[in-house]
Amino acid sequence: MGKPLASDAVAALDPLNRILARDEAYGQIVPLPDSASTDAATGLAFESRRRWRSSDTLLIPIARSIADLLTTESFSDVKACQGHACTLLFVDHTRGRARRRCNMAVCGNRAKQAAHRERVGKAAESAQRRA
Repeated sequence: MGKPLASDAVAALDPLNRILARDEAYGQIVPLPDSASTDAATGLAFESRRRWRSSDTLLIPIARSIADLLTTESFSDVKACQGHACTLLFVDHTRGRARRRCNMAVCGNRAKQAAHRERVGKAAESAQRRA
C-alpha cells in the first residue's frame, strides 16, 4: 500500500503470470437484451466468455483482477478499510482521496450505528446524572 512497484517485481509475479497463461477465453457476438437494444445502433454486443476445463482455471478471473490492479492503479491510492473488523483493501478514487471505508452500505453503516449508540448512551447517562 502506498508505494509503487519496482520494475524488478516482475520476477515475483511469475506465479501470477503462469495462471494467466492458462486462460481459454474467447468472445461471441450476442443480441442485447430488449431494454438495452434501444441504446445500441446494432442491437448486438461482444461478450467475453471462458471455458472452464479444470478447477485450476477458476483462479484465472482472480488473477486477471490482480494483474489489472498491479498494472493500472497507483498504489498510493490503495487503502485499508477503517471498519471495526474489516480486513478489506480498496482503491480510493474520490476527489480528495479521503475515503475511509470499503463500502458505505456495510462498514459505513456500522460506523454510523456505533456513533449513534454512543451518542444515545451518553445522552442517557447525562440525563440520569441530572435526575
